[in-house]
Amino acid sequence: MKMVKIGDFCFEEKWEDRGTCLMYFEADEEYEESAQWSIDISCRKGKYKGEDVSPSICINPIDTDKKSVEELVGIKHVVENIEECDEREDTFYVFEHEPMCNYEISVEELNGDKAHIVGQGKLVVDGYADPYTVDDFEIDCWVPIILSVDDWEKFE
Repeated sequence: MKMVKIGDFCFEEKWEDRGTCLMYFEADEEYEESAQWSIDISCRKGKYKGEDVSPSICINPIDTDKKSVEELVGIKHVVENIEECDEREDTFYVFEHEPMCNYEISVEELNGDKAHIVGQGKLVVDGYADPYTVDDFEIDCWVPIILSVDDWEKFE
C-alpha cells in the first residue's frame, strides 16, 4: 500500500522532485559526528476537507549508532510532544509547515533501493486557529533510499 493518510483523507507519495526519501549519512569521525537518518515524504495533490493540498512531511536527521542503512530495519523513532517536534524542526505541511504534536516512525523493511516506512501521530493542521487544530496521520509507503547525491540518478 502506498499512502499518507490525514484524518480520513489519503494521499499517494510522489518521487518526481526528490522530495521523498530515506537518507542515511555515515558517521564522520573527523568531525565527531554520529551516523544519521532522516525521512522526507512529498505527496501528490489531493483533497483534504474540500481543499486541494500537496502534503509533505520532514523528519530531520536522527542520530544513530547503526553502521549501515540495512541496520536501520526495525528502528523506531518516537517524539512525544509538540515542543520536541518544534525543537527538532520536524514538520508536516498541509496548508503551511506546522510542527507535529507527536509521532512515531519506523523503517519496517528494505527491498533493493527502497525502504518501507510506517508511522503515525498527530499533526497541527492550522496553527493560526485559536485553539490550533490537529488531525491524526498515518504513513505506510515505500521511499527511495539515498546514501549520496549520486543515488538520485537511480530514480530519475
